[in-house]
Amino acid sequence: MISANAIPGLLGCGLLGLAAIATAIRLRRLPLRARYAVMLAAALAVFVPIGDLSIAAYVRGVTGDLSAATLVLAGAACLAQLTGRTVIGQRDRRALGWLWVLAAVFLYPFALGWTPFDPYSLGYGSIEFLTVLLCVTLAAWWARLYVIAFIVIAAALAYLASAYESRNLWDYLIDPLVSVYALVRLLAPRTVSQPASRSP
Repeated sequence: MISANAIPGLLGCGLLGLAAIATAIRLRRLPLRARYAVMLAAALAVFVPIGDLSIAAYVRGVTGDLSAATLVLAGAACLAQLTGRTVIGQRDRRALGWLWVLAAVFLYPFALGWTPFDPYSLGYGSIEFLTVLLCVTLAAWWARLYVIAFIVIAAALAYLASAYESRNLWDYLIDPLVSVYALVRLLAPRTVSQPASRSP
């Protein structure tokens, strides 16, 4: 039986699967009705169990529960392929990339135990960490980087709702997938952005 905490994780991994499928087949090149038909078929393929587990469950077994950042990017990719319109602008993507790379550099090396300081422990309700997040959210809103503000707010709400089994706020904010994605975009922006700039 699937636990209540597993359902958001499965839905998130399913969304990631749909984004991967839509991007791989370049869904936006198809007629509008065909796009919806393909996405419906892909959703059935991702969520309907094959044997004991669905593809979404297999993905979750590999990636774990996905952060709000990954889910927002996956959702934006699906919408872009369905509608043919870019949901997240280049300015927002660039700022998001820098922020998440900095967060990954701050979190992962230190969390490996290379120093006595463990930033991962800040995710268990540290007032200082929450204050920094509030400042980041307000600064992003003031700079009209609404995607960053939305991601932080969504992560905080999911954390308060105990959407995942984890009780660490970091797991709702960032994961290795979005860290690698952000790093690739920053190191090779032209290579990554060229396919998206082509007309349908």
